[in-house]
Order: sequence, then structure tokens, then C-alpha cells
Amino acid sequence: MTLSATVLRNRLLSRARLRHLEVFVRTADLGSVKRASDAIGMAQPTATQALSDLEALLGSALFLRHSKGMSATALGGALLPMARRMLALVDEAATQTVAITSRASSVVRVAAIAAGISGLLGDALPAFASTHPDILVQLQEADAGNQPSLLTAGEVDCFVCRAPEVLPEGWEFIALQQDRFAVVAAPGHPLARKKKLSLAQLEAATWLTTPAPVAARQAFDELFADSAQPPKTCNVLTTSPTMVWALLAKKELLALLPCSVVRHLLDGGHLVELHWHAPAAFRDIGLLLPLRERSGALDRFATFLTARSTPRTRRPVS
Repeated sequence: MTLSATVLRNRLLSRARLRHLEVFVRTADLGSVKRASDAIGMAQPTATQALSDLEALLGSALFLRHSKGMSATALGGALLPMARRMLALVDEAATQTVAITSRASSVVRVAAIAAGISGLLGDALPAFASTHPDILVQLQEADAGNQPSLLTAGEVDCFVCRAPEVLPEGWEFIALQQDRFAVVAAPGHPLARKKKLSLAQLEAATWLTTPAPVAARQAFDELFADSAQPPKTCNVLTTSPTMVWALLAKKELLALLPCSVVRHLLDGGHLVELHWHAPAAFRDIGLLLPLRERSGALDRFATFLTARSTPRTRRPVS
């Protein structure tokens, strides 16, 4: 007999457990119940029973069993992202409960691009934490491509990002920090000691580049658009500031990157900016905020960041 959605919902609410979801997710990640049970710290027969119970509740198999392990069925693959989100909510609930019952009285959930963390929040958050000990800031790094889904799902309260080309309806953007591209290298690079660089010297250098969709790669391609042949590039593509630092430190490479991304490395003397002034300005970094239903903690967070900068634009969408 085919179950209706209502019957299945009621069955899951009354009999499903979070432990069922944990076994399901770990089995999908590790490819076997044995490895999943070891990772969870559960006896294998107990984990096997938990997975069987969940499949019985759903009335369908979640995995295909074969000699090399287990792989998700069509149903298992469809339910896996939802199970991950449920477990993530449990983690978040535990974190917020401990924080609020111990010291903090409110929470602000912030998502930020890497440039926002290194260039803006790296300076502001320590001061905010000291000034507002009653507010817990939950910060997660997120790619700009994840911004729409995070906002739509209501998983964050605000987003530290670059000025969007099109604002989401019901949100405003407050510009907090200007940005530009810079040519950077390790302090020991031969060109780092030059007081003035020519385009020919840059063309003769070897470069560390980013993947094609990234704005820094577009700026790199524009810089050498009229060159007879493109400069040599490293055989590693990355947007990770940590890996950028590691590669520039160990190889004689140049990189064209937003200042905000490498600001902490420049300030710490780990990288230097070369004397090349052709790269253009880049889009501002700022705070994307909802126009309505903002908590008092979020308003205090936004006010604090705004007071530490000079916002040049404020574009609301009603």
C-alpha cells in the first residue's frame, strides 16, 4: 500500500529519531555502516538496526548494498541534503543554547565572503565582541554564489559581501569598505624591490591566477589583453588566501588580487604590493541587511560596523 505524505509525516514525527539521521548521513559519507558506526561511536549492530528502522519508516531503501560498499538510492540521494540540514540545525541549536544560557542574550548569524572576513570583519569583530559581550556572533564563510540560497532559506541574518549588481527584494546594501586590485608578491621576489614596473616586466613574470569566473581572473586577462602572448602561469588555480600565501612564499610568482583578500598578509609583511598602479577599483564590500524584521542585536551589529567606516552608498529596495 502506498503511503500518503500525511501518514508518512506523522509516522516520522512519532517514531523517527535524530540518531537515525546521523547514521544515514555518516553511512552515505563513508560508504559503509561499519565505518559509520566507528565514526559515531556506536556498535555496528545498533547502527545497522537504526538504518533498517529508518528505511522501514520510509517504506523504501536508502542504499544499494554491493560488494564494494553502499551507495545511495534515488530516494537516499534526494533525502541526504535535507538530513544534513536537520543535523546542522541541531548543531546550531546546541551552540546557541549554550551561548545564551551562559552569557550571550542574543545571536547574530553572519555569512561573509573571504574578502569580507580578512578585510573588514578581521578588524571589527574583536572590537565588537569586547563592546557587546551579550551578543553572540555566529560567523560562517560563504561563497558569493551561496548568497541567494542562504538569504532565501533564512539561514543568516546578514551577509558581508560585495555590492550586488541586483539587490534582493526587501534588502538593502550599506557600503563599508572600498577595494581595488593589487599586484602582490613575496618580499623576496626580484620585482618587489623595483620602484617602478613596466608592463614588459609583468609580462615576463610567472603568475598565480584564479579560476576563470573569479573577478580577479577577469582583471588579469584584461591587464594582458593586448600582450603579444599571455604571461606564464603557475599550474595551480586557487582562491584560498592561505594557499596564495604558501605558493607566493615558496615560488617566484606574482598575483593580481583584491587588496581586501590579502590585507592581513600585507599588513603582517608576509606579502608586498608591487609599484604598479594600472589595476582598477573593485566593487565595495559592505553589509547586506533585511529592511524589515531586524532584531535589536542585528541593528547594533550594523550600527557598530557602519560607525567604523564611511559608507558611500545605501541602496534600499522595498
